[in-house]
Amino acid sequence: MVKATIGTISHGTLRPEDLLRAFADELEYLDADGKYAELIAEARAGDDVVAELEDALNEFAPPYCYFGAHPSDGADFGFWPDMDAIAELPLVADPADVPEGTECAFVNDHGNVTVYGADGRVILELV
Repeated sequence: MVKATIGTISHGTLRPEDLLRAFADELEYLDADGKYAELIAEARAGDDVVAELEDALNEFAPPYCYFGAHPSDGADFGFWPDMDAIAELPLVADPADVPEGTECAFVNDHGNVTVYGADGRVILELV
């Protein structure tokens, strides 16, 4: 499954027709299997399916991220880190100390965050 890239896909508008177009375009790009072809068609026909598109796009969010409005700008829609979920992870003092079997986070002295999966691999980097 393709995972989305963190960042904006629609900015500066709350007009439903603009959101439908932007959300449908992004979903079409991410939905390689065509699971959401009918929903995309409904959006292109002008049906009010913004909430359904948001739910579908959330399925493509990277780990510890979500699709929706940016926390500080309600007209900036995209994929954003879920800082509350990341804050609940155990912190490690050194990336060499990442324990296997537990998801955890490392914050360096510059404030960059790396989230490690239970297998010890990096699943999210916020620079």
